[in-house]
Amino acid sequence: MLRRRNRNALLKKVGFIALVLLLLWLIGRTIPYLFRADAPDEAAAIVEEFYKYEQTGDFGSSWELFHPLMKERFPKSVYLQSRAHIFMQHFGVETFEFEMEKPEREFDVTVMDGVEPFPEAYRIGITQQYTGTFGQFKIVQTCYVVQDGEDWTLLWYYPKNGDNQHESSDQT
Repeated sequence: MLRRRNRNALLKKVGFIALVLLLLWLIGRTIPYLFRADAPDEAAAIVEEFYKYEQTGDFGSSWELFHPLMKERFPKSVYLQSRAHIFMQHFGVETFEFEMEKPEREFDVTVMDGVEPFPEAYRIGITQQYTGTFGQFKIVQTCYVVQDGEDWTLLWYYPKNGDNQHESSDQT
């Protein structure tokens, strides 16, 4: 009888310790997310800042908000020249309006082929509305915002083989 009581007491202690460890583990995993509650707002602010620079033709400032992968894909001088040339000269636009969708948090995001997936990113759909030489037109683009060190940075989505899985279903 004494043995059984000791065994039950031991099981209760082990169970209590396991419960405490589980709770500590859960708290440890949750605390970082409590401090990131404003992450969707920060992601949206970067995208808004980027496209406001683009609206005013300040392509150098918008380029600075790119993730290093985008900067590698578009060296600054090439980006500045191409954006100004295509939109201002070819399309004959001086500025544009844009609308942003709400940031959607995603995990294990592949933005470009051959690049390691990002563990966490915010997807934001952008619709740019232009009026220029060829009339009115819209460009719909998917952006991703990820943290690079302490900074939030922007990437464009490059689907492989025409994959458009990230298009909104409400587009016309």
